[in-house]
Amino acid sequence: MTGAMVWRRRIGYAVTVMKRIACDTCPTRRDSLVCDLPADVLGDFSAAGSPVIYRPRQVLFAEGTPAVAVHLVCHGTVKLYHSDRFGRDHILEIAGPGALLGELSLGDDMMSVSAEAVTETQASCLPRDRLAAFLQRHPETGLRLLAALSRELAVARRKVRELTLKSAESRLAGLLLQLAAAEGASAAGHHLPMRYTRRELAEMIGVSTETAIRLLSALKRKGTVGAVGRDLVLVDVARLTRIAEQDETGVGGGTR
Repeated sequence: MTGAMVWRRRIGYAVTVMKRIACDTCPTRRDSLVCDLPADVLGDFSAAGSPVIYRPRQVLFAEGTPAVAVHLVCHGTVKLYHSDRFGRDHILEIAGPGALLGELSLGDDMMSVSAEAVTETQASCLPRDRLAAFLQRHPETGLRLLAALSRELAVARRKVRELTLKSAESRLAGLLLQLAAAEGASAAGHHLPMRYTRRELAEMIGVSTETAIRLLSALKRKGTVGAVGRDLVLVDVARLTRIAEQDETGVGGGTR
């Protein structure tokens, strides 16, 4: 984020350290449930949460821990994943600024997924008790919270629909477009920094690593994406979009 990083020298090389972003100056506020709250209500909301900065691969919350808080992503990218009984991780969603993550339980329910920062990330942790007190003082904000949770439910349902109705190639094309949009690289010719391994890409579309590699090679042969080192380049966004919109019958996206 422009203006959000400062440089420090540590043992002979440069590292970046994210400055904490305040709610009233956050450039991604328009995408979240606090998009246009009055200043006094926004200040109360800020007091209810605890802003935390996570480095890449730090965990926001873990599967199997008590579901007692939600996390509002202010900046950065977070992956939600489930671990199976063999210890393998399956990525369910890549979330960006404005996403509301986690689960709130009135009983002893546990988190059903884990969340891990992909890039440097700031998220505001809203514990159940403090969030409930805030909503009691500002009940009108409850509708915004329901809308945010509904959006997350819609994302999960869309994922199920894609796994059911779309081919693996369409799912991969859609994923690359989603990742590009999150990086601000959605235009033709833009580089897409590849922050994920081929195995992680495979997990996100529900295929084996070998299949994901084969599908990515096919998209390159079709001229939709290219490669620069480990990163990708969007070559033909229009065609990639058509492929992403196809279902298993080939309807909706033109020629495959």
